[in-house]
Amino acid sequence: MSPKLTTHLATLTPTPLKTATTHPFLTLAGKGLLPKQTLSSWLSQDRLYAQSYIRFIGSLLSKIHLPTTPKQTTTTSQKTVTILIDALVNIQRELSFFEDVAGEYGLELTVAAEGEGTFGPNPITHGYIDMFASAGNAAASVLEGLVVLWATEMCYLRAWRFARSVMEGGGEGEKGGLDGGALRERFIPNWTSGEFEEFVDGIGEVVDAWVGEMEDGKGKEEVVGRCERWWRQVIWLEERFWPDVNHLL
Repeated sequence: MSPKLTTHLATLTPTPLKTATTHPFLTLAGKGLLPKQTLSSWLSQDRLYAQSYIRFIGSLLSKIHLPTTPKQTTTTSQKTVTILIDALVNIQRELSFFEDVAGEYGLELTVAAEGEGTFGPNPITHGYIDMFASAGNAAASVLEGLVVLWATEMCYLRAWRFARSVMEGGGEGEKGGLDGGALRERFIPNWTSGEFEEFVDGIGEVVDAWVGEMEDGKGKEEVVGRCERWWRQVIWLEERFWPDVNHLL
């Protein structure tokens, strides 16, 4: 029996995946050694990413065809709708959370990227926005869009779990940290919560369910191949998602 698609994808690019989820930015985050300016600049981009995520989820929802007659069991399409609605609720809550924590700890959410004169998406954030638009358009299947969603969320969870492991190993910064405690007190616990893990696992389950319902053959192989390309694109962006912090090491 072949492995689940999510299992296959997660082992497809081991070195880039590790690089993307153990970046020095995450180490400094766990130690409380990220200055407010550096954190604010990254949060500003993450917020723009989150806003584009809303449009992406909406495009996936618009593609799903629900059964016209009552079913005795919940279909994969219905499970997918539930997951996507959860995604919208979560991201709306997340945007409010950003604003609340930023206000509490004196962070800015409209900081221009380094080298940019005005606030807006940096090249990597633009890459995410373009990828979401492509994965959500009519030429891409629901499965491909779900793979992009799962890959981005899985990487985010794994990355902040790494930061949490650094934090729990003993931070080097002063109590609270250079950011005043925003990461270690609020952001890291939120991004490594059991609820978030369940959400990510739920996306993975519907990804594997969609593949499981496909008949074996050339058509399935072609779809899996496209999913592999989406995975590689996500990992490429994830590797470059974090700011360069070599000057802080």
